[in-house]
Amino acid sequence: MDKIPYGIRYAYENLSSFFPRAEIRTSNRFPVIYSSETRQDTTRTLIIVSPLFAPEPVVMKSIIRFAAAGNQVFISSPGIDDTVMSILHLKQKGEMFSYRDSGEFSIRDPVSNEWKKFVYPGYSFDNYFDAVDTGYTEVLGKNSRGLPDFIRIGYVHGGAIFIHLDPFAFSNFFLLHKQNSLYYDLALSYVPRQTDVVEWSDYFRYRRRTENFSTLRFILSKRALRWAFWLTLLLFLFLFIFESKRKQRPIAEIPPLRNASEDFVKTVGRLYFQQKNNQNLATKMVAAFLENIRSNYNLSTSQLNDEFAHKLAFRTGKPLSEIMATIHLIYEMRLKQDLSDQELMDLHKQINQFNKPA
Repeated sequence: MDKIPYGIRYAYENLSSFFPRAEIRTSNRFPVIYSSETRQDTTRTLIIVSPLFAPEPVVMKSIIRFAAAGNQVFISSPGIDDTVMSILHLKQKGEMFSYRDSGEFSIRDPVSNEWKKFVYPGYSFDNYFDAVDTGYTEVLGKNSRGLPDFIRIGYVHGGAIFIHLDPFAFSNFFLLHKQNSLYYDLALSYVPRQTDVVEWSDYFRYRRRTENFSTLRFILSKRALRWAFWLTLLLFLFLFIFESKRKQRPIAEIPPLRNASEDFVKTVGRLYFQQKNNQNLATKMVAAFLENIRSNYNLSTSQLNDEFAHKLAFRTGKPLSEIMATIHLIYEMRLKQDLSDQELMDLHKQINQFNKPA
C-alpha cells in the first residue's frame, strides 16, 4: 500500500480493473490454499510479491497442487529459493540482490505475439532463468540482456504458476513512468479474468521476521551459502588439527659435536707459526693441498706442469690463470730456503681460494 517510488500500491489498486468479478483479499498470514468453505468450482489466483520466496518443500508442493487444480499462482521475487527451483526443474542465474542503475524489460504481447520493450531510469534486478525447458515452460518476459526473467508453467485444468524475477517492474516508479503501465496490463493479461478470488499474500514477505525463521535453515537452503558454510567448517577443522600439532613442547637444541681433528690441525699450525718454521709449515701445507687433488680429482701431482694445470682447471671448473698462479707460488716456495710471514700468508690465502666452491 506504499506510495513511495518502489512501493507497489499502483499494481495492487488496479487489480479490480483486471478482475471485476473477483473478490480481492490481502493477508499477512499463510495463504488460504484449501478451505472447506470454498466451492470446488471456485477459481482462485494467488499473488506473491516479495524480496525472498523461500517456502518449505511441503508448502511449495501444496502450491503446485493448488495450481494443478486449475488455479493461478503469480510470484514476483528476485530471490527464489534453490529448493523451489529444484522442485520446478528450473535454474536461476545472477546475484540475488545485484541492482542495475536503469531498468529495461521486454514482454510478449499475448494478442500480437510481438515483444514490447519498456525502460525507465530506476533500479532493476539482473536475474534470469537458465536452461528453460520449453516443453512445459513458456517464456513471457526478458531482461535487459534478452534473457528470460518471466515464465509461465502450465498445469492441467488450466492452472499455472507464473514466476517473475524482477518485482521492480511492478513498482510505482516504473508503472507511472511514461507508458510503462502497459507492461502491467500485458503481464496480468496472461491470468484468466474469470477468477473468483484474488488473494494478495504478504506472508512470504514478512515470514523472515517471525520466530519460526532460522538463520541456519536459510543458509542451508541456498546452494551457494550451503557450500560456503560447510567449506568454512572444514577449513576451521583443518586449522585446528594443524595448529594442535604445531603447538608441541619445544625440542631442546643439541650443540654440534666439536671436530677434534680440526682443532688438532689448528693447534699444530699455530705451533709451527710461533716457532717461525715457515718453510716446514709451507711444505706440509703444499703436501696436504696435493693430497687433496689426488684423492678428489684423481690426478697425479708428480709433475706440476701446463698439462697438469689444464686437467685440473677442466675438472674443478676453476680459471686456468688461478691454477697457474697457485702452481707458480708452490714452485717459488720450494726454491726458497726461508719464507717470510707474508709469503706464508700468501700461500695460505691462495690454497684457501682454490678450496672454495667454484
